[in-house]
Amino acid sequence: MEVIEQYLDQVLRFTYLTKREKSEWREEMAAHLYSSVDHLKCQGLGETEAIERSIQQFGSISELRRTVTKETYGFNMKMIFGCALAGLLLFIVTLVGGLIANRYGVHNRYIELMPIFWITVCALGACLVFTRKRVDRLCLLSVPLLFSLGYLQAYFQVMYHYWGEGLTFNMFEKLFFSGVLHTSGGLESTLFASMFLGAQALIMFAISKNKYISILPFAFSIVYTFVHMLMFSLYYVFFASEQFSSAVTQGYSVFLNGNMQRLVEMGMSLIMAVALFVVFQGWSYWTAKRKLSSAS
Repeated sequence: MEVIEQYLDQVLRFTYLTKREKSEWREEMAAHLYSSVDHLKCQGLGETEAIERSIQQFGSISELRRTVTKETYGFNMKMIFGCALAGLLLFIVTLVGGLIANRYGVHNRYIELMPIFWITVCALGACLVFTRKRVDRLCLLSVPLLFSLGYLQAYFQVMYHYWGEGLTFNMFEKLFFSGVLHTSGGLESTLFASMFLGAQALIMFAISKNKYISILPFAFSIVYTFVHMLMFSLYYVFFASEQFSSAVTQGYSVFLNGNMQRLVEMGMSLIMAVALFVVFQGWSYWTAKRKLSSAS
């Protein structure tokens, strides 16, 4: 029956399922296949021919792989990676388009925001491989929430006067928008932002029990910071000798002052993500072991 095992290996390859999910799918499909082989052997077929016909009747590898991924994720892999790839391509297009538009004197906040929007779509699309059920999807959609508020405050002054006339409220801009890190209070604000992201990660893990989704706030922090640095660096490279008017900074020289803090922020986000992942992994292992011991 080695042929059947090899067939199932190929079906489950590149499905991005967990070990437990692959084991469950393998057990279910193997039961059907072995039952079919026994039935055909009772009808007089030899073992080799019975195995070949059972596999042929069961379906092609590509068809079964699509079925497995569709029933697990609600989408097939082509759709998931197609969404991520489309977001990445549109990020590149809007970034290059912004550089071209600036060459002809056209630059505004919408041109700066479009690459950020599409890299978010790209990241969310790619992260669908970590989701399984509706609560996972809701937690995933909540990941860029704080960063979205930061960008809305930076570009559209959303809630700037939320607490009353004359009282400025720009916490989200200072904590979750990397374009103002040169004025946001140094390392203290970075630590404060990490605490917010850590709380968000803990809440998501308590809801979904999905350790991969739960550490994504820190992954998104790294992505947004890196993309913002990349965007303004490209504008500086192409327009260093010309006046560059941004919606959120007075020029690259001002923006550059915050780059060291941005690198520190990216490093802290990475360390926090790894640390939380270890904690979540340990918690999952402990709870699983506890359930096993109580059941026995």
